[in-house]
Amino acid sequence: MHFEERYIGLIDDVLAQYEGFDLSVSQGAAEEPKAGPPSRYLASHRHEYLRTIQDIHRHFATDLESGKDVKILEIGTFFGAASIALSRLGFSVTASDVPEYIEMPEQQERFSQEGIATHAMRLEDYIIDFPDETFDAVVMCEVLEHLNFNPLPLVKEINRVLRTGGLFYLALPNMASIYNRRRLLFGKSIGVSVEGFFDQLDPGKPEIANGHWREYTAQDIRNMLLPLGFRIDRHYYFSLGECLPATSVRKRLARAFYASFPQMKENQTILATKKSRSGISFSIPKTVHPTLGTL
Repeated sequence: MHFEERYIGLIDDVLAQYEGFDLSVSQGAAEEPKAGPPSRYLASHRHEYLRTIQDIHRHFATDLESGKDVKILEIGTFFGAASIALSRLGFSVTASDVPEYIEMPEQQERFSQEGIATHAMRLEDYIIDFPDETFDAVVMCEVLEHLNFNPLPLVKEINRVLRTGGLFYLALPNMASIYNRRRLLFGKSIGVSVEGFFDQLDPGKPEIANGHWREYTAQDIRNMLLPLGFRIDRHYYFSLGECLPATSVRKRLARAFYASFPQMKENQTILATKKSRSGISFSIPKTVHPTLGTL
């Protein structure tokens, strides 16, 4: 996948501001930012930030050029790199995440300086606290796989707050990747490991986004989005390897393999349009949500 130089420069400028900062929480309360280099998470996800801002900016280029105020909600903004980059490209961005991340004082200051609104949200509550058809786009990258609850009511809420004709930009791991197939071949599990369960309950290792509880195939995503009022305009597979120079025989062979079998790549990206308001009524059992009842 080729990235334009303007997007590369933008993302690198955004990531540079995180030097000496990491997201860290303890017992549900915000800690002071850690000293040291930027989080390895940022460096390892750089190619995904590039993919996201390039896709979204190209999708709305005509609207932005005409002066339209394009409103974006990013769900699961985490560090906020994509939200900041999109704001600098001219979008009106609302960044949302769990309170432990989005309400950290340094993060609040960072978003404020960039003109980005923030919104604390717990996705397991299902309700997205915005009026109908508020946003032109909802962006949710590398989030769905972390949800350890039924995601369908949340996707229905995304449909509600998105304007008709708006974009739902969804990026997530590909459950059918060669990496997962290899793990299963050797008797290993996919998703959160048992060790991860222990880490989540260890007071010395506070975990909020604790691994991949459920990954999805392309067919899973179609089965999720189409009944809830979306049309899938584009679906493609994505790999870190295709963003790096093919400097070795192994990398060249990997590129050739993925060119023949793209469905084996580790990530997938979906650009879906809201066709209509979802007419499905969900009955929410108390085992899923204690008070909601219906949605």
